[in-house]
Parts: sequence; C-alpha cells; structure tokens
Amino acid sequence: MLVVATLGAAALLGLAADRLHVPGGLIFGSMVGAAIVTVATGDEPAIPKPLQEASFIVVGAAIGALITRQSLATVRGALLPAFLSAGLIILAGIAIAFLLRNLGIAPDGDVLATSPGALTVVSSVALEEGVGAVEVSVFHLVRIVLVVVTLPLVASLLE
Repeated sequence: MLVVATLGAAALLGLAADRLHVPGGLIFGSMVGAAIVTVATGDEPAIPKPLQEASFIVVGAAIGALITRQSLATVRGALLPAFLSAGLIILAGIAIAFLLRNLGIAPDGDVLATSPGALTVVSSVALEEGVGAVEVSVFHLVRIVLVVVTLPLVASLLE
C-alpha cells in the first residue's frame, strides 16, 4: 500500500512540476512527491526491483528512440568537439570530486554527482549502483536549475 501511495504522490507532483515548467519537472516533482510520503509516514517504501528495472528500460528506450539516421548524419561534424568537451568536463568532475573529498564534504556517490550527464540518466545509474542516488540527484538538479537560470545572461554576454 505504501508503494502505491509513493508512486501516486510521485506521479502527481511530477506531472504538476512538468506543467509548471520546472526544469527537470517530471523527475524533480516525482522525487519530491515520493519524499513527502516517506517523510510523512516515517517508512521507506521499497520500489520493487522489477519496477525500477522497467523504468530504466523505458528511460533508455526514450533516449535511444531519439537517435535517427538523420541525427546520426548531422552529428558527425560534432564528434571531435563533443569528445573534447566530454573529456574536459569529465576531468573537471573528477577534480571537483577530489576537492570535495579533501575538504571532507564529498557526498555519497561524489564521482557520479560531479560527472556530466542528464539528471535522469545519472540518477538512474546511482540508484542502480546503490551509491547516493539522492545526493547525485540533488547535485544534478542544482546544476540544471543554475544552467537554466543563468543561460540567458551567459548567452547575452557571449554575443
């Protein structure tokens, strides 16, 4: 019964956040909805493993379905800059994780928390690996919100 309430609250708040155009609204609202149930009841509902696996498959399929022959053809010219950018961002993430560890403030899953990637994907990996899914999600959510909020200013400065 607690799992049903958790999923219901997650769905309700996820859809509400999405409708309100909150960055990462579906996942953020779902996290808040589930957290409300968990905090209110004092219990930690375990989402059944098959349901978690099914959701990861759906996320993977949704991302994979975006890859078309046309998108593969147009992406060729972006491969070198993409690899260079990814390499630099990965190095920056490792450096940040190293810094947080040395400062004694690194969260669980610090390498995933400071790595590049989409909120849903990296959070799913953290959950699947059992390493600080909440902390990883918060790091990425903060990053996404800051990017969305500061992007207009940065874009105007680059013009």
